[in-house]
Amino acid sequence: MKRYVVIFEDSAQVNVRDSFDWGCRACGKREARQWARQLRSSVFEQLAVVPKAFPLAPENDEFSEEEIRQMIVGRYRVLFTIKGREVHVLHVRGAYVGTREPQHDE
Repeated sequence: MKRYVVIFEDSAQVNVRDSFDWGCRACGKREARQWARQLRSSVFEQLAVVPKAFPLAPENDEFSEEEIRQMIVGRYRVLFTIKGREVHVLHVRGAYVGTREPQHDE
């Protein structure tokens, strides 16, 4: 079985870093590190093999250029797209973050 290349976009890296920083304050650096390792490991292991097995995200209806899919890891939603043999992780959102609202120019 051919594997996909999983790429964490800058926006997803910022999301993980923000959650890590919050985790350091709330639970301590050790637990925050463990959470970040487990999250990345789950994402890489699953998305490298079966990214199309995950459902479309609610945000998919707002974007017509590409499919937006989601993977649930604990209380986090991992939003990603598939381009050829690459999986692009766009965002990692905690349960407290709602769906992305479309931006309208005013």
